[in-house]
Amino acid sequence: MAEDKPAEDAKTPDDSNLKRKKDTELVVPICYGTCAYWLGKKADEYHSHKWTVYLRGPENEDLSHVISKVVFNLHPSFKEAQRTLEKPPYEVTETGWGEFEIGITVHFSDDSGEKSVDLSAPLKLYEESADGKQEKKEQKKPVIKEKYEEMVFHEPDESFLKRVKSHKTKQAPTTEITPVLGKRDDTDELLRIATARKVVAERVSVLKAQLDALT
Repeated sequence: MAEDKPAEDAKTPDDSNLKRKKDTELVVPICYGTCAYWLGKKADEYHSHKWTVYLRGPENEDLSHVISKVVFNLHPSFKEAQRTLEKPPYEVTETGWGEFEIGITVHFSDDSGEKSVDLSAPLKLYEESADGKQEKKEQKKPVIKEKYEEMVFHEPDESFLKRVKSHKTKQAPTTEITPVLGKRDDTDELLRIATARKVVAERVSVLKAQLDALT
């Protein structure tokens, strides 16, 4: 196996010059995961699947106005196990035979003043049956494992907030997996998140009132 490369130095952003927007949240939704294809007749013992790990907008939006770079940490047996992408599409494609966890570090634009965020995407080459066991059989359809997350910037810098809010949405470059992934429908999940936020906001309001009563 190849030697594992040390992770990039995590730099803490200098937010001393930031002017925070009080009681404000900026939410940027993202999707990330893996998409794997069985290679069929081209498959061999060590290269049974072609797979891609990615990070994207739910509707394949270009996220470069918020994200400065994405670092993918593959299994140390891969040559150049750490891959850095500074512009979309944020994807790494390889071939292999085994499943493993892929680390993803998201770095935000300098004017955000925010620290990087670490995510984890499990590479899945086979579908799972109802009992949770892998079905290791020849599959013509891609195996897609995708997660939806919301990057929440609490009390963001006013200039950063204004820039992101005024940004005109554009599509990221299309790739081989773009048509397969399509656009994500998160209506139910977004409703659940909105309900949870409302509950949290109500609890915070009650706590603030209780604190004010004590002072």
